[in-house]
Amino acid sequence: MSLAMANALFFSSPFFVSILAVIFLNEKVGIRRWLAISAGFIGVFIVLNPDFNEFDYKKLAPIACALCYSISMTITKYTSDKDNSYTQMTHLYIGATIISILFFIFTGKGQFNNFSDPTFQFIFREWFTNPSYAWPFIAVMGCIGAVAFYFILNAYSTASPSVVSLYEYSLIIWSILTGYFLFNNIPTLRTFIGVSIIIGAGIYIYLRERTKDQMIVTDTPTR
Repeated sequence: MSLAMANALFFSSPFFVSILAVIFLNEKVGIRRWLAISAGFIGVFIVLNPDFNEFDYKKLAPIACALCYSISMTITKYTSDKDNSYTQMTHLYIGATIISILFFIFTGKGQFNNFSDPTFQFIFREWFTNPSYAWPFIAVMGCIGAVAFYFILNAYSTASPSVVSLYEYSLIIWSILTGYFLFNNIPTLRTFIGVSIIIGAGIYIYLRERTKDQMIVTDTPTR
């Protein structure tokens, strides 16, 4: 799976966020937003291009990641009244560290890498074959990730998750560029069509929210 395709599937997250906001944050979603959410999932379907005779279930991994990410951002919004961004980041990184250590203890030495499938070989391969080469990259990625999550958590704590998630669509652009320059991945026409539908649906949700906010301000007396 190309980097662009994986990120396109990950961007089903704004639609999961909108659904979870209705369930857990009591946000009101009208018929227009539901139609936009449905259109977004159609875009995801187009990107997946499922052939149900030989469907590769591993293509659903980015969608599962999007669902987990949406849940975490919904929790961030739900707890924002009691926890600041620093507390939320501490909880996030402590949890990630514990899970990573446990995963390393049980699989980090490649002891379960007996698979012929390249996907499972990648997941269960030995973690550190050249530590002196890997650690500088790990340190840099950790620092960049910490800064990125600080801004993301601040945004989700301040504004509506269903609106903030729309700004993350810029990642698709960066993933296409990164995939092309580093991995020589050229997205297919089908991927571009699906991405366009996903982004279009997301932008519509944002514009709809902005219009509703303006109507609220207009209809509310100042005194």
